[in-house]
Amino acid sequence: MDIRALVRRSLGDPLAEIAEQRSEPVAPHGFGALSTTSLRRLHGTTTGGVPWSFFVKSIESPQRRPGFEDKAAHFPWRVDLDTYLAGFALPEGMRLPRLHHVEDLGDDRYVMWLEDVRAADAAWDLDRYRSAARLLGELAAMHPAAGPNEGLRHFLAGPVEHLFLPALRDPGLWRHPLVAAHADPLLRSDLLALAARIDSLVDAVAGLPHTLSHGDACPANLLVPADGSARFVAIDWSWPWATCAGFDLGQLLVGRAHTGELSPGDLPAVHEAIETAYAEGSGFSADEVALGYAATLVLCSAWTALPFERLGDEPTPELHELFRRRAGLARFVADVGRGL
Repeated sequence: MDIRALVRRSLGDPLAEIAEQRSEPVAPHGFGALSTTSLRRLHGTTTGGVPWSFFVKSIESPQRRPGFEDKAAHFPWRVDLDTYLAGFALPEGMRLPRLHHVEDLGDDRYVMWLEDVRAADAAWDLDRYRSAARLLGELAAMHPAAGPNEGLRHFLAGPVEHLFLPALRDPGLWRHPLVAAHADPLLRSDLLALAARIDSLVDAVAGLPHTLSHGDACPANLLVPADGSARFVAIDWSWPWATCAGFDLGQLLVGRAHTGELSPGDLPAVHEAIETAYAEGSGFSADEVALGYAATLVLCSAWTALPFERLGDEPTPELHELFRRRAGLARFVADVGRGL
């Protein structure tokens, strides 16, 4: 890999020389990132003292991993790369990170050399949520597509049926001190009642307008660039299938709730704000957005609202607080589902 050539091209200086370079791993790519094998930041300065930096993301097909050969047949492992290569059209105010170079390592393995977006220390207040939701609505309006959402069917028939629902049905989960201390007594029965309605909810959204979407439009994937080049730089695209109106709002709502940054008491205000803004941006009717958003919020997020993957961690006060907040998220999503 000719890093010097990349530095020269990124800086627009054909004579630039590298004085120093450092490679640093980025925080772990997170639960469920089956295709990401590494994330790192390669940066340094030129002999002229000019800083340079790349965000380097390595991906591969999960089918390369032992035990995943058949289970990952439908996993959209390279949709992020394909989105950058295609130059996917975005509404004004939203952009993609610059793709400097792609290394094809063969055997369904790639390395993406991306713009290292410097994100501003920007608060996610209601105005920012509204701005993101409106742009996601505009994005949906720009890319109508034929349904139904095949990815949703794969997700429900795969991880939900074989991993998440068995965990929720296990009485031991609800007796665990981290769950029992914070989940209300009716949460288990309400979530399992929603599980019994999965097929009817899928049928309900099948007739809605369908579009292409981001697929994981959580705040962490909508960077606010410090240079003011856009309102958001959208990264980590994850859904190549058609989605119903309102689909992207689910991750926009639950993203900061999953990390514990958004408290349960703030969920209703964010929920209302983003639903209204998305409808304004998309041009879909308020009823279409409300149904698509609520139903897919339940179908995609009800089963993972509790962080059961952390039940084996040391029960620190911080972990108890996370479970308290995530139990509040689960209750909120369950209540949305009960209203459908």
